[in-house]
Amino acid sequence: MNLRTVELDHTDHAALDLWWGAASRGFLSKPETDVAVRAERRQLLVGSSILGVYDDTAAEPLVPVGTLGSFPTALSIPGGSVRALAITEVTVSTSHERRGIARSLMENRLHHAKATGAAVVALTASEATIYGRYGFAPATWEFTHEVDPKRVAWRGAPPAGRVHTLDPRSLATVAPGLFERSRSTGDIDRGVAWWKQALREVTIRHFSHGEGDTLALRYDDADGEPQGYALYRVGEEWGTIVVDDLVATTPEARYALWRHLTGISLTTKVTFHQAPTVEAIQWRLVDRRAVKTTARADALWLRIVDVPTVLGARRFTIPAASERREHLLDVEDALGLAGGRFALRIDEHGAAVAERLGDVPESADDDDDAVRLTINELSAVLLGGPRVSALAEAGLITGSSEAVRALDLAFASEPAPFLRTHF
Repeated sequence: MNLRTVELDHTDHAALDLWWGAASRGFLSKPETDVAVRAERRQLLVGSSILGVYDDTAAEPLVPVGTLGSFPTALSIPGGSVRALAITEVTVSTSHERRGIARSLMENRLHHAKATGAAVVALTASEATIYGRYGFAPATWEFTHEVDPKRVAWRGAPPAGRVHTLDPRSLATVAPGLFERSRSTGDIDRGVAWWKQALREVTIRHFSHGEGDTLALRYDDADGEPQGYALYRVGEEWGTIVVDDLVATTPEARYALWRHLTGISLTTKVTFHQAPTVEAIQWRLVDRRAVKTTARADALWLRIVDVPTVLGARRFTIPAASERREHLLDVEDALGLAGGRFALRIDEHGAAVAERLGDVPESADDDDDAVRLTINELSAVLLGGPRVSALAEAGLITGSSEAVRALDLAFASEPAPFLRTHF
């Protein structure tokens, strides 16, 4: 079998359309036939690297049997940000599974990320058992909340500002700025393509999946300044409201948007998709049982490819004077990209320097000062989501109780990381 991996030329429209068709089939969607929508899709790929794997012996050799897209982005981490490479649209045709195609594509992008200065690679996973073999691990989680409006009564007065109902496209001048002002750990960039889809400036839908069209709200504070917005739709079940995106720069803005969404006439249920781990708004309710958490899922998966850079860009919990500020990390990496022994030194301000001291010593298991973990576990705890102590209890991170406890305190972070922008 003659397999070729090709980076597609963005001017080759026929090849891009066939690539999109293959990727769509991989996610059980119909290939797009509308000429105008195909043109929109091609335009939305600008800035991305598009890889296709081709089998010259296949009945349709111009249709890729494997697909992968990637694009550069910034990832928000505690106290800063790092360059990242985001991976999307990873598919392998059923006829070509277990032939090393996915591994070839993933390793290609990991090496590309390292060579181009990205410190971490990010993805969202449709299946949970695939990406661990490449060093990835889930770093953020998200929840789905369902609210019964009939049980909603609020503690405290309404916000002093005003909520406006408006066309999503009218948010184009303010929504990107609001998102950036509210940016926190776990966020990635929202590029032009994302905004065009979310605000309905193009035919392709970012949200909805066949349900009602997107509606929009904007909250202005008492001075008339925009402080938040929400994108929502009417669900397939009569009386349901589905909230797809809610951005607030202040607690008051979040409260105002929640209050409005749960007070829409004739609504029998409000579903908040992609909600953060901690939703403080529930404490404003007289009856907190009005909110049910119906789903919990991993969201952002990370894979570190440059340990010194990513740890050096992070801010850590400032240790007490009596706590250790230097940590010895023995990081195993099965792919040989980012492993080794590292000294992590944290100063009194929470800034750090991570120095690679060399390979993990063969006698590392006998070193009481070292904390031992794989690149998967280091990637998992990077943002402060999963706790070092929890992974240690699971047997995935080892070391003396003192060393593990000190590292656990250092990596702890508030608020919990949260990915608001799926890709």
